[in-house]
Amino acid sequence: MSGRAKATVVFAVGFCGFCVLLLAWKAGIGVEELRRAWELAQDFLRERPLWLFLALVILPGLPVPTSALLFLAGVVWREQPLQACLIAILALTINLAWTYGLAAGFGRRTLDRLAAWCGFQIPELKETNQLRVVLALKLTPGIPMFVQNYLCGFLRVPFRLYLLVSLASNGLIGTGFVLAGVGFGDGKLVPALAGGFLVILGALVIRWVRAGMVERRSVIGDR
Repeated sequence: MSGRAKATVVFAVGFCGFCVLLLAWKAGIGVEELRRAWELAQDFLRERPLWLFLALVILPGLPVPTSALLFLAGVVWREQPLQACLIAILALTINLAWTYGLAAGFGRRTLDRLAAWCGFQIPELKETNQLRVVLALKLTPGIPMFVQNYLCGFLRVPFRLYLLVSLASNGLIGTGFVLAGVGFGDGKLVPALAGGFLVILGALVIRWVRAGMVERRSVIGDR
C-alpha cells in the first residue's frame, strides 16, 4: 500500500469517526451514556461467551478488523487471560480453515468456470513457488487478513503450509492484542505492556522475514 493510499485510509477512518461523534453529540449522547453502553455490551458478551467466540470465527472472514475483535475478547475474558488467548487462537484457526476451504472449493470452481467461459485456463501454482506466495501474502503489510486467506485458498497452496505460516504470522500479534485488551479491561499495566510487546515483536519478526526475502530475491537476480 502506497503512502498516499495509507493517508487516504487514515483520513477516511478519521472522518467517519468524526461523523459518528458528531451524530452522538447531536443526539444528546454523552460520555456517561457511552460508558454505560460499553459496560452493558461487556456484560452481554460475558454471559454469552459463545457469541463472542462465533464472532471471532466468522467476522475475520469479512471486512471487519480482526485486531479489534481480539482486543474485545481480551476485555471481556480478562479474568482468565491464558484461556482468552487460547480461545482466540482456536477461533482464528477455525477461521483460517473455513475461509481457505470456501475459496479453494466453491470460489475456485466458480473462478475456473468463469475463466473457461472466457476461453482461458487459470495456471496452477508451481510447488517451488508455494512457500514464497504464502509468505508474500501473509507478510505484506496492508493486505487484510480475509483477503490473504481467500487468495491462498484460490491459489490452492497446501493447507498445512498455509495454516502454519498463518498461525506463525498472525498468532503472535493476535495474542498481543488479546493481552492488551486484558490489561485495558482490568486497568493493569503488566498485561497491557506484555500485549504491546508481543504486537511489536510480531511486527519486527514479520519485517525481518520480509527483508530477508527481498535480499534473497536481490541476490538471485544479481546472479
